[in-house]
Amino acid sequence: MASAIRLFGEENGIMKISFKHSGTGDFKTVDTGWSWSLFIASGFLGLPLFFRGLALWSTVMMIAWCLSLVPLVVARPGSDLAILDWGLTIISLALCVYLGLKGNALTGKCNISLGYEFVNPNSVEARVASQSWGL
Repeated sequence: MASAIRLFGEENGIMKISFKHSGTGDFKTVDTGWSWSLFIASGFLGLPLFFRGLALWSTVMMIAWCLSLVPLVVARPGSDLAILDWGLTIISLALCVYLGLKGNALTGKCNISLGYEFVNPNSVEARVASQSWGL
């Protein structure tokens, strides 16, 4: 167990991957594994996704959020929009779970597409991230 802790840097197996932009010198870090911030907060207009540079996913979550308001706006007394409301809630929850699972990988790939490079490309962290993110 002690070697696994040294290998991953933390007990829970989450590593921080550091990126540096070759042109601007800007640094960014991305975790590997589950993203609690995206799971919990991406349902609120997709703001965390926008801040991570994932504009497409931010737009998808904003549309899902706006659609979830439809049953509240068009509901009339006695109307049966519960099925639509539950369906939209389940879709939004599924998107949040997906973004919790894949959000850090999407962020890492986005950083690389924007010209960022691994700070230590030969490190264990960079190799594990490349393998788990499919790079």
